[in-house]
Amino acid sequence: MLGFWIPLFASMIVCAVLVVTKSKHLKFTGAGDETSAVQASHTVPTPRIGGVAVMAGLVTGALIGLIQGHTMYLVLLLTGLPMFLTGLGEDMFRHISTKIRYLATVVSAAIAIWATGIWITTADSYGLEWAFALPPLAILITLFVVASFCHAFNLIDGLNGLASGTGILIAAGLAGVAVQSGQQEIVNMCMVTAVSIAGFFIFNFPFGRIFLGDGGAYIIGYMLTWIGLVILHLEPATSTWALFLVFFWPLADTLFAIYRRLSRGVRLDTADRLHFHQVVLRGLEIFFLGRNKRSTANPLATSVLLPVIAVPVFTGVYLWNNPLASFLALMFFGFAFVLSYRIGVRAAQARLRRPGIKQENTTRVLPAE
Repeated sequence: MLGFWIPLFASMIVCAVLVVTKSKHLKFTGAGDETSAVQASHTVPTPRIGGVAVMAGLVTGALIGLIQGHTMYLVLLLTGLPMFLTGLGEDMFRHISTKIRYLATVVSAAIAIWATGIWITTADSYGLEWAFALPPLAILITLFVVASFCHAFNLIDGLNGLASGTGILIAAGLAGVAVQSGQQEIVNMCMVTAVSIAGFFIFNFPFGRIFLGDGGAYIIGYMLTWIGLVILHLEPATSTWALFLVFFWPLADTLFAIYRRLSRGVRLDTADRLHFHQVVLRGLEIFFLGRNKRSTANPLATSVLLPVIAVPVFTGVYLWNNPLASFLALMFFGFAFVLSYRIGVRAAQARLRRPGIKQENTTRVLPAE
């Protein structure tokens, strides 16, 4: 257990240092104009290099694992450096395009495939199995999956504690799958990841003293996705649909964002305030809190969402080796996600149209139905 406390403390100490000294580096780590960005959910300039603290915990845990004779975690962490450093560069200097960051993620994933010899070889689907029987095509799909999940974590990083809390839940879910499939080293990898994120979470939720930034979101998504792929590689009986359930929230939010932007005729990388968590945030303000309560609505929205996010995660753990039931559960949660989103949006719009409710510009916040 001592091996898990050390990464936690490493992450916490780096976070504490970054928060206490923010006046010294805020010019580079938290530009003030971000509070007015279309996707912003905070009101005070804040350091957005919390990924450095998470990385400190991950590196510490990887080195402890190396001392114990386990190399896989350190190898995966090292392969993620091109992606992490590119994301950190965006956090500090800005203007690194989404395409370059996506490419850096693909490069990291390609290095990981070369270093480990692991890629997706099954899909629990007779219609797609032929694709995974062809290594070049399977590798391309693996690169796409890893890069996409990394960016999915970046998309859900919009509220205090949401991305990090989701990461902790997914790490716990993967640990549950690993326990059932008898993979103790993977359980340790999950625990190191969870406590490294937790060290940051303490400073991010509820008050948002520091943010993950792109580097932090990417490295969390990267390590969790690769842990899932390693589980699938070591225990083929694991259902890929069950793993999709464990990763349901970033997956659903990203796919729905793609659909939403395509239907509106805008670029896929266009920032907006129409993600599920932002609709929940605005719903809390419209129905309960009123305007100018963002500092309360932000962590409250996370508190509402995390229990919801946990349900498909632990459903995936329960159905870890049952492909058909996992697939049906995935379809159910997908339907529930879209339906609840649309109901929430329409209810908020109806509320704003009621007499006596002060109108405000909601075109950037709530989509037209």
